[in-house]
Amino acid sequence: MAAAVAGTDFKHAPMGSRGLGQLAYDKGMRILTATQTDNIALETNQVKQGLLSYALIENGLKEEKANYLPHDEKITLAEWLSYGVVRVPELYAEMRSGRLGRELIHEGVSGATGEKLQQPSLFDFARRRRDVLLVNNF
Repeated sequence: MAAAVAGTDFKHAPMGSRGLGQLAYDKGMRILTATQTDNIALETNQVKQGLLSYALIENGLKEEKANYLPHDEKITLAEWLSYGVVRVPELYAEMRSGRLGRELIHEGVSGATGEKLQQPSLFDFARRRRDVLLVNNF
């Protein structure tokens, strides 16, 4: 999806859009993309969703693993989003080793090979404001 949004004339701004990049900066927004512009966001038959969604929801919130920077029994929005960026490459490696399920789904083709490592990006322009608390006191 990120590659489709960015297109071939990628500019170094969120999702390849100078207008969106300026808006994100002006408004102090956070934008999380599932992968780099020259790659695709992967899904597996095993988890039945994209790797980023799985990392954020299943690992990050349900398993409470996004409580990591710092480990304080709270999960903030910034911490949760950054956890997704860190966790997706790990999930990809687990999938490749067979621990998560080997069958990939992308562009309607199962068992695809040759793709690059999926790496999410977080564009965080939130400046000097309190972070949003998602989970408190497990």
